[in-house]
Amino acid sequence: MEMMVAMTILAVGMGAIIKASASSAHNASVLRDKEVARWVALNKLTEMQVLQEWSTSTKTGDVEMLKTRWYWTAKFQKVQDPDLRRVDVEVRRNPDAESYIYSITGFVGNPEIVSTFQ
Repeated sequence: MEMMVAMTILAVGMGAIIKASASSAHNASVLRDKEVARWVALNKLTEMQVLQEWSTSTKTGDVEMLKTRWYWTAKFQKVQDPDLRRVDVEVRRNPDAESYIYSITGFVGNPEIVSTFQ
């Protein structure tokens, strides 16, 4: 009888350890995807700021990072200041996905105004 109780305790303990390690591996994968998506979003936003992209439309594209294809969407919006545009960059693993993995917001200045300061 004692042996059966010990085996039951061992089985329950092993099940908990296996579940915890699987959960930890999944969480690590999710965190990795979020971090890489953050890099993609920051790179795209910085590129738009440096190239002084001036738009009021939505642009899409893809980029490869760490042997994975990432899909980005940049939504430009007018703001109260006529010499600024708000840019929301969203990054996904699948181009048809409804939700994004990471999103960042920034601003782009009017290239005509920006060039007078250089």
